[in-house]
Amino acid sequence: MDPNSTALQDFLLAGRASVRHPAERARLESLLTRWAEAWKGKERVMDLTQSTHGVFLHFNQFIADRWCQICYFHASPKHGVSMRGPDPDRVRKSHKYRRDKLDTTRLDALFDAWSAHGEAHPAGLAVEFYLEETSDEVWAACLKSVKEILG
Repeated sequence: MDPNSTALQDFLLAGRASVRHPAERARLESLLTRWAEAWKGKERVMDLTQSTHGVFLHFNQFIADRWCQICYFHASPKHGVSMRGPDPDRVRKSHKYRRDKLDTTRLDALFDAWSAHGEAHPAGLAVEFYLEETSDEVWAACLKSVKEILG
């Protein structure tokens, strides 16, 4: 079985438990299925982590010879489902690799594109979108920005 689909299915179980209304559960499944379909290729991978803070579905991409977390979806019964990105650690990574610095230009452009939406909440060097506050059109625009900016 594809590791991306396993991570997606496991996250959807947690996501369904974090969203109360059945229509929102169906909307979450549709949204994440679209994102997962777009996240295919040898330079893209999704992985799942769990902690006491909830379940996280990470969307990672290979950029400039290293893996970068582009964004992650977070499911928590207390807070619902949200998405945060792009990688808030990109500035540190650009300094950590002194000889071969991470070029953050595309991630910064993605931050600017996502920040332009009224539903985006500031989260340091990232922005956060909440499932119940964000329209399907904005989710589609965010995914389109990822495709256009990151390729």
